[in-house]
Amino acid sequence: MKAPRKFTTEAGRIIYSFPVQSFPNLVNNIYLISDGDLLILVDCGSGFAEANDQLLAGVTAVSHQFNEAISLEAVTHILITHGHIDHFGGLPFVRQFTSAPVGVHVLDRRVLSNFEERSIFSSSRLDTFLEGAGVSTERRQQLMQVYLFGKQYYKSTPVQFLLEEGKPTVGGIEVFHVPGHCPGQVCLLVDDVMLTADHVLSRITPHQAPESITNNMGLGHYLDSLTKISKVPGVRLALGGHEESMGDMVGRIQAIKIAHDDRLNKILEICTEPKSLAEISRDLFGRVESYHVLLALEEAGAHVEYLYQRGELIAANLDEIQKTYHPVVQYQKA
Repeated sequence: MKAPRKFTTEAGRIIYSFPVQSFPNLVNNIYLISDGDLLILVDCGSGFAEANDQLLAGVTAVSHQFNEAISLEAVTHILITHGHIDHFGGLPFVRQFTSAPVGVHVLDRRVLSNFEERSIFSSSRLDTFLEGAGVSTERRQQLMQVYLFGKQYYKSTPVQFLLEEGKPTVGGIEVFHVPGHCPGQVCLLVDDVMLTADHVLSRITPHQAPESITNNMGLGHYLDSLTKISKVPGVRLALGGHEESMGDMVGRIQAIKIAHDDRLNKILEICTEPKSLAEISRDLFGRVESYHVLLALEEAGAHVEYLYQRGELIAANLDEIQKTYHPVVQYQKA
């Protein structure tokens, strides 16, 4: 893994960054914010053994490389940017070293503190979504097993405070609520440095899922949140939850918007004839495997939902929908 990095804000605060391998094909950036009094940990990886080992090694590497008295025991606060397990799954491991209070946005609080309950409800809604997308029963069962894998490793962990927009949190860090990728997704402004988590990334367009699965997600919320964060003045540097740092956050936001416009237009081209969501996903992304099948279906679903809400797609099989308990909707360009 890459060596830790050090960033200095205009006010002289230090932000340390190092990577952890949360899943086989997913690397997360972990951040430590230090002002000499507070040591704030931002996100903590997936909780898988390799991620936990690298989290501990990363903190140690920061201490050695920059000659600072930094350790997990010294952490004073823990901020979770959003309720996706690659960002909060390591909390039980971190809790072995520190009792520092944990903060998250209210819309993701129950993901951390009532995880088992939330998993049951989210699994049910995801299965319904897959059925309506036209995924076969056997295939749905396979995808649900993939979805649930790894969630057994996390146990509900209490949240001590909330990250609220308009109210500075610990260290005077400014919170921006940016729903879309996740209901409680927040960006954190540390002086002139914005921690964008998974809202803005340097290379990929952050994953989208339809609001029909989880409230306060969906492409409409996400695009509105991109506009909102692009208007924050004075951001010199953006640091994402994955990938590289960004010197031009606004330019990157514009590129992400263009990518989504292109995808929306491609779906309209695909739907000149009636297509199920599963068919649209295959036409968009081709043949994918394992967890990427689920990601492709959700991504396609978010874009189809956006177009359908705005009347650019219609349901072409109304008679079947009217007569069927759980119909597979055939979408067509209006």
